[in-house]
Amino acid sequence: KQWYQRRVRGAIFQQQGSTWILQLQAMQGMVGNFEVKPDQMQIFNPLLILVLIPTFEMVVYPLMKKIGIPTTPMVRIVSGMVLTALSFVIAAIVQTQIEARLDTYNTIHSTNYTFNELHLEANEFLRENQVHRLALIPQIFVLTCGEIMCSITGLEFAYAYAPVSMKSVCQSLLLLSNSVGNFLVIIFKKATSNYVEMFIMWAGLQMVGVVLIVVICLVMQGPLEEFKAAAAASASRKYATKMTGKENHDSDEKS
Repeated sequence: KQWYQRRVRGAIFQQQGSTWILQLQAMQGMVGNFEVKPDQMQIFNPLLILVLIPTFEMVVYPLMKKIGIPTTPMVRIVSGMVLTALSFVIAAIVQTQIEARLDTYNTIHSTNYTFNELHLEANEFLRENQVHRLALIPQIFVLTCGEIMCSITGLEFAYAYAPVSMKSVCQSLLLLSNSVGNFLVIIFKKATSNYVEMFIMWAGLQMVGVVLIVVICLVMQGPLEEFKAAAAASASRKYATKMTGKENHDSDEKS
């Protein structure tokens, strides 16, 4: 389940450095005399991660438990995937506003500019009345929340349930799956050139993943818990045997 989740989430997360950058290039970024460049907006993700990781651990998860919402790995991962899908719904809404303002400009000035022409440096005048680049902060925030709930929980899940000899391998496979996500971007990018449709498509793919993850979790949760309990019991027996052998050895030496 983690393999599928990481591949789709990896593909979606990579949009921050591709389609979201193209979206930012079509927007205006002046704050007074300073211009917020499209690439500079990527700083919000790592900053939010630094702030939100302790916030989730000390505030969000305890609050969820207090009001009766479980914080099991399944709930965290599914919630994170839903938030990731929601971030692309927000991106689609922002995109409709960008295109609506462009249509208004074309109507008033009897022109026929397209969205792709907003990226051209020579057409900077088209971006003067466009949506501001800081309007992408909500979708970056929601995506970051989804990333924290999915990625960190996924690594914890892999470490908790994997056999001792496979813990590092399982976690490395989770990270390797991000590269597969990059290939998915190449494949699905050809599906449509319309950005609104593209963002909705990614949100839909993530929700398909949500359904699959829920089904797999419901089927596998019981066996996984049994395996975890058996592994813990085996580790306890080995530790007890080791300690008993050590005590006997110490007694023999004293004798």
